Order: sequence, then C-alpha cells, then structure tokens
Amino acid sequence: MVGSSSERKSVQVLEGVSGRHAVNQLRLAQQALAQIRESVVITEPNIEEPGPAIVYVNEAFTRMTGYRAEEVIGRNPRFLQGPKTTRRTLDRLRRQLEKGEAFEGDDINYRKDGSEFHIDWYIEPLRDESGNIRYFVAVQRDVSEKRRLEKQLLQAQRLEGIGLLASGMAHDLNNILAPITMGTDALLQHGADAQTRSLLGMMQQSARRGVELVRQVLSFARGITGRSHSAPLRHVVEEVARMARSTFPKSITVRADEVGETWNAEVDPTQLYQILLNLCVNARDAIVTTGAITLTARNVTIENPVDLVQGRLEVGNYVLLRVHDTGSGMPPEVVAKIFDPFFTTKSEEKGTGLGLATVALIARNHRGAIDVQSAPDEGTTFSIYLPAIRPERSASASGARTIAQDGGGRLILIVDAEAALTEMMRETLVSASYRVSTAANLSEAQELIAQSRPDIVIADGALPDAGGEGIVRALRGESDLPVILINTPENAAPEDATAVLQKPFTLENLLIALHGAGETIAR
Repeated sequence: MVGSSSERKSVQVLEGVSGRHAVNQLRLAQQALAQIRESVVITEPNIEEPGPAIVYVNEAFTRMTGYRAEEVIGRNPRFLQGPKTTRRTLDRLRRQLEKGEAFEGDDINYRKDGSEFHIDWYIEPLRDESGNIRYFVAVQRDVSEKRRLEKQLLQAQRLEGIGLLASGMAHDLNNILAPITMGTDALLQHGADAQTRSLLGMMQQSARRGVELVRQVLSFARGITGRSHSAPLRHVVEEVARMARSTFPKSITVRADEVGETWNAEVDPTQLYQILLNLCVNARDAIVTTGAITLTARNVTIENPVDLVQGRLEVGNYVLLRVHDTGSGMPPEVVAKIFDPFFTTKSEEKGTGLGLATVALIARNHRGAIDVQSAPDEGTTFSIYLPAIRPERSASASGARTIAQDGGGRLILIVDAEAALTEMMRETLVSASYRVSTAANLSEAQELIAQSRPDIVIADGALPDAGGEGIVRALRGESDLPVILINTPENAAPEDATAVLQKPFTLENLLIALHGAGETIAR
C-alpha cells in the first residue's frame, strides 16, 4: 500500500501514463528504493524555468540531506546547491539534459542544516515507448568521507616528497654546518679577546640553530626522531617561544615565563618540540584578533595521586609544561572530545583532527599526563606533566672534555668525503694529542687499516660505496676495532657501532665520543 503523500503523488503521475500496471511497478520500485543507500530523486523533464520539479525522493535522500519528502515534492532541486557548488558542472548538466543524454559528475551540495557534503551523482532520462523523456532519475552518493581520506593521502604524499627533498638537502647542509660548529668551538678555546668571543658566540649560536632547523624539518616531514635522553626542558620552552614569536602574527604576544632551572626528563626532544608547537598553533587559531600565548616550565611534586583529562599522576616529581592562551576557549562538551582522533572544531582547510591526538600519544609514550582548563571567552590552558629526573652528581661535560683532550698519541682514521670537515677534525684531534690519518672512501680506508692499524676509526655513515652496518663490518673485518659512525640517523644506527655522532656535532661531542672509544680499547 502506498503510504506517504509523496508516494501517492508519484502513483498519480504514472497512473495517467501506464495505468494499473505502472502503479504496481512503482510500488515494487519504491520498496526496492527504500532499501538502498544511495539517494534517488525523480523529477519532471522540464528543463526551462522554473525548472524540473521533484516528484519522488527515497528515504536515503532524507538521511543524506535532512529534508523530508513532503518538504521537497514539487520543488526544483536547486535548493540543494550553495556557494561551493560548481557552476561549470551545472552548465554541463544542463547541456547534456537538453540533448537527452545521461549525466555523470561530482560536486558539493548542502544539507538542511547548511552543512556541505560531497556527492558523486548521475542522471538518466526515463523515456516512454515513443522515446519521449517522461522523467529524469538522479542517483547520488555521499562521498564526503572518501574525499577527506583522499585529501589526507595527498597531504601525506606531499609530505613524503618534502621529506625526500629535505633528506637530500640535510646531508649537504650538515656538511656545511659541521666545520662551522667545530671551528667556533676550537677558536673559543684559544683565549680570544672579549669582542672576538662575542662574535664567535653569535656564529656558534646561529650554526646550532641551523642544526636544529634541519633536524626539525626532517622530523616533521619524514617522522625521523632521535632517541630519548635526559634533558632540561626549560630551554625547549624558550626555543619554541622564540620560534612562535618570529612566525605568528604580531597582534599575538608570545612569551616564556622566566623561571629557574627545571629538573631533567627522559624525552625525545623532537617530539617535545612537536607537542609544544602543536599547542601553540592551536592557541594561535583560538585568538580571533589580538591576544597572548604564555609558555611555562616548572618543577612540580605530586603528593597524592590525581586523575587528569588524559592520564593519571602518581606520587612523585614532574616537570610541568604549560601553554596558556587568551583565545575563545571551549565548552566542557568540546574539551571532552578534543583528544579524539579526527575530532576538530576547525574548518576542513585548517585542521584534520589529528594534532591533539598526536599530543596525547606522545605524552603517553613519555609516561606523562595532560590536563586542560577552558571555558568560552576565558581562554585555554594545556598542562603537560612529564616524570622528572633529579639531577645527579656526576663528572661534568667539561671534566670529560679535559680527559678527552689527552689523546695519548692514539692513531685516529677519519673516513669522510667532505674535505672541509675532515680537515677541521684532523686539526682538532692533532691539537688534542691524537695522531690522524684520513681517507675519502671505504676502499682507501681499508688500505690504510691494513698498512697501519689505527686505534679508532671515525667514518661517515653515508659513504657512497657502503652504508650503515656494511661500513662497520668492512672496516672491522675480524677485529674489534672501535668504529664511530657520523651522519647516520639514530633510529637507523647499526647496533655494532661503538658510537654514533650526528652531523653537525660539536668539538666536545667528538672528544667525548673518542674518550669513550678509548676506554673500550683499555678494557
């Protein structure tokens, strides 16, 4: 039995054409159409103004658009169009329907609540026995999720391309920066006057900022991260604040609270940068015109366990990282969902809903917890708690460097194709009482090892004639020769390397690595 008014109108239309047989077929078709997921719209064939009127829609149309059948019967389907509906597609649709041809395309339509959705659709003319067009049947599929996933895939492919480009550039940039960092370190140790030391200090700071920039580009573009190690967090907060100040609109004030030294925490510095930058970007987007973002790092002792928005704080010492903004804030129902993957309050062009989910994941991986305080028009505060490591009394880096300065006449073989870096390392090590020989490739190095066995080998991990574990095996042969690899990402370093140094490294890093290798020889 035909129940709704739209069904009755549809039956009446066809009764005048095909009689009782058409009515029975329509009832059967309606039962079938009610079960399918695609939206089906049947219209009159009139193309001229006021255009074709809808005579039938199925239940999937209501689920897709929010419009009930009785709201749309007799209306022109143009009410589904909106600002982003493509004029070119509509013009092609009209041309093909005027010719009596089928149409297929994709576009953006709008629901009853004003929200947009992507559709794939096709329209077929229905003809009578004489070949005259009696109706147009449009079938639409909501492909919004498909389009979103395609966009994410394209974004991932772009990032992969950027990563490949960045990886190639990083090798050359590191080779350029390495002699600068080592050279300024060496000159600063030679008792220069105050003005010269100031200039060298600025050069050293700029070179190290270049080093960190290369590492951050590689991290964000390709996901390359370093190993976690004990590090003070206050310096990371200050660096992120400087970066935000230089890139955010001048109408937003960014500052880092001046606090004393913080405890150390076992962290991957690159991922820590990612957390803070993500929170700062969210804070920037929450500020409509003018406002302020404040970053804080301080020590906190928890005396009683407490549950937070993300995670639980047990009794113990923590380093608290806090990002506060004076932006629009969030109601409680939004705060409850912000860490869910793909949940976002931003437009499709500005966010994917993965930023805070990534922040929560990194915090969990560091055994940390997150708290959030926010209210509409009152700003937002994110608090990240990371387990602290109290500083222990140990030999200072300068003490280790003093020990390393006495090379004791050990013979060091440097294997690197970059002449400037090789020469800088040679001069540095000679001044630290080491003997040095050099090779530009693996085959030269093997010849030198056979002629005069070195005590330690320092080799570029990106030599063109070998790579990673292949270099270590080729240099050692059957011996236990200590091998220090440089320019190899830490997450890909071979386990049998004595030590790994990332280009560009400091003079102190190099000497301490050699000191450690020397202790291996002594044992």
